[in-house]
Amino acid sequence: MKEDAMMNNMIKKLVEDYGHQLIDNRRYLHAHPELSFKERQTAAWIRQRLQAAGIPILKGIHGNSTVGYLKGTQPGPAIGFRADIDALGLTEENDLPYKSQHCGVMHACGHDAHTAVLMAMAEILAQHKECIHGTVYFIFQQAEEYLPGGAKGLVEDGVMDRLDYIFGWHVGAMDTVGTADISAGFRTAAVGTYDLKITGKGGHGGSPHQCNNPIIPAAELVSAINLIPALKCDPLANCTVSVSNLICGVAGVDNVLPETVVMGGNIRSLQTDVRDFVMIEIKRLAESISAAHQCQCDVHLVYGYPALDVDETCADIMKEAAREVGLTVVQKQPSLGAEDFAYYSQKKPAGFAHLGMADPTGKYAPTPHHNPCFYIDDEKGLPLALQFILTTYFITVKTVHS
Repeated sequence: MKEDAMMNNMIKKLVEDYGHQLIDNRRYLHAHPELSFKERQTAAWIRQRLQAAGIPILKGIHGNSTVGYLKGTQPGPAIGFRADIDALGLTEENDLPYKSQHCGVMHACGHDAHTAVLMAMAEILAQHKECIHGTVYFIFQQAEEYLPGGAKGLVEDGVMDRLDYIFGWHVGAMDTVGTADISAGFRTAAVGTYDLKITGKGGHGGSPHQCNNPIIPAAELVSAINLIPALKCDPLANCTVSVSNLICGVAGVDNVLPETVVMGGNIRSLQTDVRDFVMIEIKRLAESISAAHQCQCDVHLVYGYPALDVDETCADIMKEAAREVGLTVVQKQPSLGAEDFAYYSQKKPAGFAHLGMADPTGKYAPTPHHNPCFYIDDEKGLPLALQFILTTYFITVKTVHS
């Protein structure tokens, strides 16, 4: 207990000494957002700061992702911490002195906060290498918002081969500052999309026998696809399947049977193998039902991010860190949103948390993510996030050594 108190006091002092720079960095990044795979100036800012702090940058990393690392003076594990750096294609509607300066681009999901906190962690540890056990990696990742996802590229670059554990976190703009949503198991969904083009033989409505109307198999497919979870999946499995668009014919031209129908939708499941099965089943149904009506079906499947699986030990570490910092740990239901941090969790034990960032005073109402009015209370929330992530690091080291 005495050692824990000493650690907490040390971390609070390190964060206090870092001062307002954490908030200033977040607001600079917020004012200068860049879209996925186009984060060139953001990457340049990150690399310049890492180099100025004397932090080596890992070679062989492609695109706008950057990985810095520090080797400690004491033996220990290799632990990675990830921040995503990309913004979204929105025009900010907030009236703030640090609002986005780039019309049509906005940090509306908190990646600027993630980046600022990880940079603060890196710069603090660079000044206190005596606190590092083993090697700590600072992973600034491009393109979380856009497929195939920057995490996938970093895995292909071999980053995960260097690590024993990896941790990440996300702001929660709808949750009050002081809360931490942390649970083990599958926390975000595996996602897939499908696009079908059914080609038949068009013609006049008065001569349907001379046509192969593609609307007929399309209509059957709407029902067949929506029945997959009920009839083809394990009743205990979690899955949603949607038909999101159906385009055919010409409005007002009622006596012409179209030659083609285009339709598509998405699949989400907390089990990656269920997502994969449903994708294959949609392809089978689309081709067979179309063929039964003498139509051709071209199927395009896009496998999005897998399900994010949080390791139990890592979750316990993050819960302990949250409590040490004074955060209230909550366990919310898993989300059917997607997060490319999942690629890391497929390779090594991974921890992930959502930290509340909504204004506790009520002056600013909580806002959804991916919203032009997205807002977080950075002055109250980010110092807590920095304390939390530093504490997570030190508890991980302690846990591994014990």
